[in-house]
Amino acid sequence: MLHDTVTKIKPITPSLSSTYEELKRQNTTPNTQFIMAMFDRLACRYDLFNHLTSMGMAAIWRKKTLQALAPGMSVLDLGCGTGDLTLGAVRRVGATGSVTGIDFSRNMLEMAARRYEKIKNINTAPAHFVAMRAEELPLKSEAFDAVVSGFVLRNIYENIDVILKGVRGSLIDGGMIRFLDITEPSSGIIRNLWSFYMQSATAFYGRILFGKDYPVSYLVDSAKRFLKPGAFTEKLSEHGFKEIEKRSFLFGIITLYSARK
Repeated sequence: MLHDTVTKIKPITPSLSSTYEELKRQNTTPNTQFIMAMFDRLACRYDLFNHLTSMGMAAIWRKKTLQALAPGMSVLDLGCGTGDLTLGAVRRVGATGSVTGIDFSRNMLEMAARRYEKIKNINTAPAHFVAMRAEELPLKSEAFDAVVSGFVLRNIYENIDVILKGVRGSLIDGGMIRFLDITEPSSGIIRNLWSFYMQSATAFYGRILFGKDYPVSYLVDSAKRFLKPGAFTEKLSEHGFKEIEKRSFLFGIITLYSARK
């Protein structure tokens, strides 16, 4: 089931690549309008793109993100996209649990809802999807045992304080967060290798799958703009989270953050 509470935004008509390059020339960071249009346009082949560019490892990292979930939990998937974490969560929490996915991209949400319909059975949790921005949290309907996200926060970093406040307000006392994202590596050698891979192999897959709608440098730029792991854990502490931990994968390119309210 897909519910719509998101404010309508006029879609961008030029190619995303040219629009993004123009923003960079103007030294302007992409706004909500651009990011929503980007994910709407990339939705149809986004899962294949993630699989190819991560060499299949994204599925492993998502599995680790969900390891702390238990049967019966209620879970919020923040920026659920096409539903990778949502589908994993409905299996882990089982029929006695529940999962809600939110995203501001309707195309992504519609794909997530279709994928859920294909896998749901008596052993999976009920799931529903809400079109809304992360800044609009908390949902008024319920408080959750856990809030999870996969490769989301760096895209909406400008509103991170409002979002973390909403996330905390979405949790029961003692509820957990599990946030997975791309991080700019601290090692200069790894950072250069990562940047080369992103600008070559990742750019190649992006161009093949999405054509002119793939903004080649966006992934690297978004990771650079986001808070470094130490700074982000401090930010979580400022917002009242406890038991904060961070775990790195792939030489620091991927970071999993966990904490409790």
